[in-house]
Amino acid sequence: MCTDCGLEDKLYERGRCERCALHRRTSELLCGGGTSIPPALVAVYDAIIATRTPRTALNWLRGGAGAAVLADLAAGTTPISHAALDAHPRRRGADYLRHVLVAATVLPARDEGLARIEAWVTTLLTGVEQPEHRRLLHAYATWRVLRRLRHRAAQNTTGRTSTGYPRTQLLVATRFLTWLDHSGTAMAQCHQGDVDTWLANGPAGYPVRDFLGWAAEHHHCPALLVPALGRTTGTATDADERWALIARLLHDNTLELTDRVAGAFLLCYGQQLSRIAVMRTEQVHRHGDVVSLRFGAHDLTVPEPLSGLVTDLIEVGRHHLGVGSPSTSPWLFPGHLPGRPITPARLGERLRELGIRALPGRRATLLQLAAEVPAAVLAELLQLTPGTATRWTRDAGGDWSRYAAELARERSHQM
Repeated sequence: MCTDCGLEDKLYERGRCERCALHRRTSELLCGGGTSIPPALVAVYDAIIATRTPRTALNWLRGGAGAAVLADLAAGTTPISHAALDAHPRRRGADYLRHVLVAATVLPARDEGLARIEAWVTTLLTGVEQPEHRRLLHAYATWRVLRRLRHRAAQNTTGRTSTGYPRTQLLVATRFLTWLDHSGTAMAQCHQGDVDTWLANGPAGYPVRDFLGWAAEHHHCPALLVPALGRTTGTATDADERWALIARLLHDNTLELTDRVAGAFLLCYGQQLSRIAVMRTEQVHRHGDVVSLRFGAHDLTVPEPLSGLVTDLIEVGRHHLGVGSPSTSPWLFPGHLPGRPITPARLGERLRELGIRALPGRRATLLQLAAEVPAAVLAELLQLTPGTATRWTRDAGGDWSRYAAELARERSHQM
């Protein structure tokens, strides 16, 4: 029997159950050698002790890098600020703790993707030896790449802006300037022949297109042409395999709810992993026994058994969440980081373990839907641009006139 709460259960330490042991250890750490928890960290205390798996939280308090950083904050040796966490030597622990503090509203939320690329740009420019190149890249990064990212971040509702391709553009621009320098060509004297030689090395050089366009606009070089790479649709999952995967997701109760629902959104509605990962519970609407989803402009009624899985996912939630995660989450698929959704990369890994490959699966789904639904309707329901929906309709071999003709034939057969 626990000496603190009286619960008859397996005792963890000094006559206490796991939950009471977690209360004691968390309180000791956050008191920082004093007698009370700093007011700013009370919300963090509440989040830690509310962890669904007390033993996981106890292990984190004992050996987690984030717990060590939290002890520094409680003791007052590290200020509670983003800047202090950015400069902390325990970088991984500080980054994890940052999400705990933001989720508990101790720190204001910030766009981590944007913050990271801003720091990365500073490091990148430091490594550029040629002063003229460094000046040019600094202007390009500041007034083109970062400015565009900040605008995108202001429109972003997920709290993290994708920075993968902007990083690639800056790296390719840096390599291009280095390549010009080695060939003895100044940027102002760069000609189309130089660009063609650069592009001959393969598609990895094509992201220089944005940099050269910006440079020409600001009179750093003449107008230079970098053709766009052709669009390739790639392979699609076989139709029979896709339906077999859908059946497994809908009926195999041994699979985790997260994987079943996310996989169904991919294979039934052709949603991208990047959109599935940041779906919010408010996109699910329940009216009595009817469950609907909103991907685009209108709600889609979700049939059973998928509607039941979606409802269960909201009511039960994920069992394995990071220590310090809030008890409720706006995300349909909460991630391991407190207060954050699952990442598209992690979601893709989970689905691949079930034999679901995201890109081929999405292609197969959209090809089927585009063959059955007019492009305008498809765009509104699935949050596709009209051009994208039209391309999928064309790839599926259908268009509105064929759709209307098919409906007319079916009706004539029924009469």
